[in-house]
Amino acid sequence: MSAIRILIAEDNDLVSLTLEEQLKGLGYDVIGIARSGVEAVNLAGRLKPDLIMMDIRMPEMEGTEAAARIRDQFPVPIIMLTAYADKDTVRKAEAAGALAYLVKPINEIELPPAINIALARFKEMQALRNQVDELEESLEARKLIERAKGILMQRLGLNERDAYERLRQRARDKRAKMKDIAQAIIEAEELLGS
Repeated sequence: MSAIRILIAEDNDLVSLTLEEQLKGLGYDVIGIARSGVEAVNLAGRLKPDLIMMDIRMPEMEGTEAAARIRDQFPVPIIMLTAYADKDTVRKAEAAGALAYLVKPINEIELPPAINIALARFKEMQALRNQVDELEESLEARKLIERAKGILMQRLGLNERDAYERLRQRARDKRAKMKDIAQAIIEAEELLGS
């Protein structure tokens, strides 16, 4: 298995170099260092890291804003780094989508568990997002099929079961999804007027 590819977003040279050495010593692949929030967003899009370690306080664009933009444009797990552990800062990191939070100076022993947890939580979140998308698509298809059945029942005098079977058979004959056949029936009905 290849090493986990990490982008560091930290404007303090000493902190970023120390973190880079720690990560490399633990077997991670540091693929870039961003010195500002804007650079972090650009490098995240270009380098497609497996994980980002982002300082909360960054020049040009705060780390929390950069993290939120990255989350919206190209989702990737983000661990926020900060010298502050107050509730307000933690809330900002959570709102930006951070999956872990480390307080500087960073202890090398804390890195593998934080990285593993962030990667695992991200994987779980992606699976849940996919499940939600599938459920929404299934619900939308069900609505279209119900509406098309109603049209067939009204136009052809069919009962609900026969209307459903007609939809299903047409989908088989056309090698199409029932949802697509239902959509075509609804569009035809709208064109012809009810």
